[in-house]
Amino acid sequence: MTTTSNGDTLTPKMAAYASLIAAGRSQVDAYIEAYDVAPGGSRAAARNEASKVALKPKVKARIKHLREGRATVRADQEALSHQWILDNLRAEAVNTENAPSVRVRALEIIAKSQGLFSDAANVTVEARSSSEIERDLKERLNSLLGSSDIALVK
Repeated sequence: MTTTSNGDTLTPKMAAYASLIAAGRSQVDAYIEAYDVAPGGSRAAARNEASKVALKPKVKARIKHLREGRATVRADQEALSHQWILDNLRAEAVNTENAPSVRVRALEIIAKSQGLFSDAANVTVEARSSSEIERDLKERLNSLLGSSDIALVK
């Protein structure tokens, strides 16, 4: 028997079902595995029973608790991985035995990860009609060709 955070007790099958759901399995697949449904068993019946188990408050609470725990672990792992990378880049940047290009590249990567540099280019697109574009091109051509009195491009 498994006891939830609010004191409810789950059967081993309910606990296995909740664990499988929290791990990302579908309700039907989790039910079939946790409740040992025979290989030839009806998926429709399993779907019906899986739905009933999923609606039980103590099972819902256990799934929520497990998902929150997984999210916390995932976030901690990502933070540690990010910090490990930054720590190693800092070590490369200050290691005087490294070539200057390696040290500069490490600093560049650190700066980018902190948002100090951006490779993004901002482009503003202005909607213009074909006649406006044609007029602007004619004006530019005339100014480039140096004619102030005569319009060379008509």
